[in-house]
Amino acid sequence: MKFRGLFPVLQTPFDDNGDIDYDSLRRLAQHVHDHGADNCVFPGFASEWWKLSDSEIFECAECIGRGAILNVTAQATTLAIRAAHEFQRLGARALMILPPFIVPVTPEQHVRAVMDAVDLPCILQDSAGITGLRLNPAALAHPNLAAIKVDQSPSGPVITRLRHEPALASLSYLVGYSGVHMFDAVQRGAEGLMGACGHTIADRRMLDSLLAGEGYDEYKRLLPLLNFEMQSVDLVIAVHKQLLWDQRIIATPLCREPCIPLDDFQKDQLRVHVNALD
Repeated sequence: MKFRGLFPVLQTPFDDNGDIDYDSLRRLAQHVHDHGADNCVFPGFASEWWKLSDSEIFECAECIGRGAILNVTAQATTLAIRAAHEFQRLGARALMILPPFIVPVTPEQHVRAVMDAVDLPCILQDSAGITGLRLNPAALAHPNLAAIKVDQSPSGPVITRLRHEPALASLSYLVGYSGVHMFDAVQRGAEGLMGACGHTIADRRMLDSLLAGEGYDEYKRLLPLLNFEMQSVDLVIAVHKQLLWDQRIIATPLCREPCIPLDDFQKDQLRVHVNALD
């Protein structure tokens, strides 16, 4: 299976009490579908996955509906396999797998065990830019492995290096890291973007322009916002929740604590970057 296009990671909406707001989550999933996403992904770093219980993750996956890309983030192999089975039962279109980075012992073995456990196309989340985990590409080849999401800075050289591995050359390559390096990455063979979902319309416009070889004008317009939000994981989450709240897609911009909310100066900066897209 090939993965080409826009695959936004859904935020996890919370109400004022910090409980999951499932009505907002349904609106969010519908919003990205209606505005050009090829599929949606849950959970990811943008979803605050480490602040969610297993039961909440499964309930959110069921709420989003069948056919989504569901991400196995569990750091224990036994729990990751259980999650993969449950996601397949819930009708996942594909799985993404985040390798274990808290205790990074044989992460490739963990990933292969999860892929062995299901009959679904799988995406490896190579998030060294966030987790610091470096993987051995030669140990990743698997019949179920269909794509690699590169969450690193810079993304382009990593894509080139991975595509030079004979067993990985035919895979699809997706870019994370908010798409900051999308212009370079597309020229090196990337075919998709998997960022957060607060500016889905602008992301779609930028990605389509780059894939069509139409230059970098749309990328250039979006880049100041991408650079602003990608200063930290906390800032990405807060920025996209603010954008979704401003669009009245989610009921609150609340993040679960511990978190770093936007201060007034950052909110003003965000408005400047968003207004520049009009």
